[in-house]
Amino acid sequence: MSNTNYSLSEGDIISEEKSSSSKQNICGLCNTNVSKYCCPRCEVYYCSLDCYKSEKHNECSESFYKDCVHEELGFYQNDDESKQKMIDILKRMQNQDVDIDIPEELLEDGYSDIDSDDDEHIDLHDRIKDLNLDDPDAVWSALTEDERNDFESLLNQGDVGSIIPQWKPWWVYRKEEKLVEDMNNHEKEEIFKDCPHLKTVPPLSSLTRTEPSPSIKFNITNIIASYTLLMRYFNGEIDAVEGTVYLLNICSNLDTNMNFEDLATAVESVTQKSLQSNLIETDKNSIEVMKHDTFLVLQGPSKEKKLHYCKAVLSHIHSLLTKAKDAEKNSNDSSKSKSEFSRKFPEHKRHHLPNLDISKVKRCLKKLEYYLSYIESFDVEF
Repeated sequence: MSNTNYSLSEGDIISEEKSSSSKQNICGLCNTNVSKYCCPRCEVYYCSLDCYKSEKHNECSESFYKDCVHEELGFYQNDDESKQKMIDILKRMQNQDVDIDIPEELLEDGYSDIDSDDDEHIDLHDRIKDLNLDDPDAVWSALTEDERNDFESLLNQGDVGSIIPQWKPWWVYRKEEKLVEDMNNHEKEEIFKDCPHLKTVPPLSSLTRTEPSPSIKFNITNIIASYTLLMRYFNGEIDAVEGTVYLLNICSNLDTNMNFEDLATAVESVTQKSLQSNLIETDKNSIEVMKHDTFLVLQGPSKEKKLHYCKAVLSHIHSLLTKAKDAEKNSNDSSKSKSEFSRKFPEHKRHHLPNLDISKVKRCLKKLEYYLSYIESFDVEF
């Protein structure tokens, strides 16, 4: 048997001689087909990829692949784009059934995650679905580094509002009147699920024997107008203490016991107080929305439940003032250890707000209870 010589002379490569007896252009791996290629490593001539990957040539081809990979890694040590290209090359090799191990360099420093859609970027909803969303540190820990950076960037630019969904007030719902109506308890529950819980109050007769003033319903309107403006202003999320301070700043009936003689004056008072306020920044459009919201609250969700929204507003304000009163009593909690989120984003301070008069808050709570009893005891028409 003749000894196959893998190193062919230049004369043999360029020769166009077609002698059937010559084996110099025959594949050096299968010894059958005419060769078309030359291995750049061992210089053997071969006819196809199958021959190149054959067991006879395996040691050379595998070594060649490994050398190429290591050479590329050394060339692009800190270039993420190039590393991604190298991963793609390796994947193509694997798709061609090339028996080659992925180098350890690609399995370090998180490079193995490039091919797995990056497990860190699991959908945010899935990452926080079991968390207490009122715990800022738990939510902060669930964010990726990029998400944290994006959040801080929005804070620095003052664009946080651009990612906060617009709150839809619960009082905008109005039940459609139908001649024939199918009573559906589930539907009724859905209507009022976002409404504040109604506070239970005693009948007015148990509180006083004095005849109620006709101005009470106008005073209630002044409170409702103030409330709707503030709920829109805070996008539905209102802090008890801050909200109480803002409410007293624009609601003359609660702040100074002012009485009103008609609806227009009660609403206009809120307009003027908010425009003159040093705390609230409002405009003509916000004022028009406030007036429309006040009308919707007074109208109620239906004829049968026409006072439900009024009672819901007064109940919610009563809850806010109660929380504000309790918070002011327990405000000496500054000794708490600071968590990661608290250190990075210190708790909002209220130094810019006027001091909250607790005695006034207590008087307002009594007034709200009186108004609620009045609505429960009388069929009020606004």
